[in-house]
Amino acid sequence: MYLARVTKIITASETHPAYKAKRVFVVQPVLPDGSDTGSEQVAVDYVGSGIGDTVVCGGAPGVARDVFRLKQAPIRTLIMAIVEKIDIAAKGRSGGQSLIDD
Repeated sequence: MYLARVTKIITASETHPAYKAKRVFVVQPVLPDGSDTGSEQVAVDYVGSGIGDTVVCGGAPGVARDVFRLKQAPIRTLIMAIVEKIDIAAKGRSGGQSLIDD
């Protein structure tokens, strides 16, 4: 699993049946401080996220097939959670800094 920011909506006139009635986004992996890391990925939304949201992404063989109850699911990455807040505590101190504003 990894943190990412939803950056773009993907639309297509023809898709695999597994994508029917599902929102597909481009996500940018990010570090806990919000800075970009790695390459953009295509992800299928499972939780109602939108552009600009920080999300938890991931997937493993068969996960999308099980989640969406499909025989075949050519889906590699799922958006599995919308992040409301990230607290990073300084080493040896309690508390922390919120990195996502509500």
